[in-house]
Amino acid sequence: MKELRADARRNREQILRAAHLAFLEQGPEAPLDQIAERAGVGNATLYRHFPSRLELIRCVAFEHMGQVAALASDTLAAAPTARRALTVFATRVVERGVVAMLPILGGHVESDPQFPKARAELLDALEALVAAARAEGALRADVGAADLVMFLAVLTRPLPTVSGQLNDEVRERMLTTLLDGLRPREATPLPGEPISADRITADLSTARSRDTAASPE
Repeated sequence: MKELRADARRNREQILRAAHLAFLEQGPEAPLDQIAERAGVGNATLYRHFPSRLELIRCVAFEHMGQVAALASDTLAAAPTARRALTVFATRVVERGVVAMLPILGGHVESDPQFPKARAELLDALEALVAAARAEGALRADVGAADLVMFLAVLTRPLPTVSGQLNDEVRERMLTTLLDGLRPREATPLPGEPISADRITADLSTARSRDTAASPE
């Protein structure tokens, strides 16, 4: 991609931020005209940067995969303990809403050539954080990296029928409860096996295929 002018770069960033919020609230079928309006740009500007819905989804998904991977690596490197790193990581990804994008949009990009590399980098960063927390006794043994992603993703999605303030307060309380529950002391064994990244990818792909088949011509 050639370097964009400052105003074009600003428009692109505004569109990506608006798309993030719209996809978080409404899913990947959020109306593109609403995204453009939310970004403060016209439809023509949106399509100039992102010629299709899939291209916009692709950019948001890979941007968020990179952000989550960087947050996992950076917090593990900077925090004095793995327990602190896990807490800071979970808090930041929930506050920014980035981890929720992975299951929301993942089924739309798994066939993209960039996906295997982005997925591997994300899993490497998450598994390093999980391994460090587990070795320190800060994380129960039956929770894996993919479990952590799914737990935080479910927690991040806002309830559409309540105010933003109440959503924020409930999310903070739920996050504290979740972090306590991730610690190994007197832990009740979790049902089933730890969720794997492969299972999530396959599940998202199946759901995407089902939605495509059900869509009208």
